[in-house]
Amino acid sequence: MFELPSILRSQELLDKAFGRAAKATAKGKDRPARARNLAVARVQIAGQAIESTLHGYVKAFPNLDGLPPFYRELVDVLVERGKLKKHLGALDWAADAAARITREYARRIGRAEGKDLSRLRQEAFGRLASLVHQVGDDLDALVEARTALRRVPSIDPDVPTIVVAGYPNVGKSAFVRAISTGRPKVADYPFTTKGVSLGHLEIEGRRVQVLDTPGLLDRPMERRNRIERQAIAGLAYLADVVVFLLDPTETCGYPLGDQLGLLESVRSEFPDVSLVVLENKSDLNGPSKGHPRISAVTGDGVPDALDRLRAALTSRGPGGGPRRGAS
Repeated sequence: MFELPSILRSQELLDKAFGRAAKATAKGKDRPARARNLAVARVQIAGQAIESTLHGYVKAFPNLDGLPPFYRELVDVLVERGKLKKHLGALDWAADAAARITREYARRIGRAEGKDLSRLRQEAFGRLASLVHQVGDDLDALVEARTALRRVPSIDPDVPTIVVAGYPNVGKSAFVRAISTGRPKVADYPFTTKGVSLGHLEIEGRRVQVLDTPGLLDRPMERRNRIERQAIAGLAYLADVVVFLLDPTETCGYPLGDQLGLLESVRSEFPDVSLVVLENKSDLNGPSKGHPRISAVTGDGVPDALDRLRAALTSRGPGGGPRRGAS
């Protein structure tokens, strides 16, 4: 979804800028003119490298306020949209400041002679270096933001979407692997899924997205962690159908009563979204609460589950989908 360039940290950016400046050459009618032109060229090359790099980072990041609701929410979850905007604003300011410093010292060096040429060049480099170090924390933050945002899958809000939800370690990722092209990581410990991941399948000739979400816990929104909030974003903005997986064996580490409490919470918070409830891990011969039983590991019951998903998707009426247009 987010194709972002590599971000240099402050010292790396300075090494790039001053390295280019060191390779500068200049012509002139005599030695003093060549020395003056060379000093000007080195300041201009260093300053322009800093300015263009910082402005390039700002332009590469998407318009955060113009993102679709799901992505806007996900950016908030992953990197905190308000903080990201401040970091980008700091880089924009620093780029403009680098341009001003470059113009100022190019003009002053152009009128200087002798030892003043070296002094002014060093002074310009010092101010540029100080400026870049001033936004060093902002560059570091963008490095981390880029890493987080590049993991976001490319989701088409106009394609029917099945969101798989439930407590941690109930087998959501295994279920997604069983019914779609998605290949989320599967392991027997909670919170293996650190972010949303995407698979696809065809239902009656239609391409359908299957979204694997991090495990939810039955607690108020203000107590949910950033991983859980990604799942809420998927439910709120994308789900045409929610598959809620229960683990009656409780090998997930959570009592069935807590899982049923979360199920009722999902029912009440998203009343307009079709809900398909499945009991996973039937191969472990646990108790049943009367919902269709499947084993995402062995495949038992998965074809019947797909039939239920097909029926839920084809029964969706106009206006019955998720809040894709919400702000």
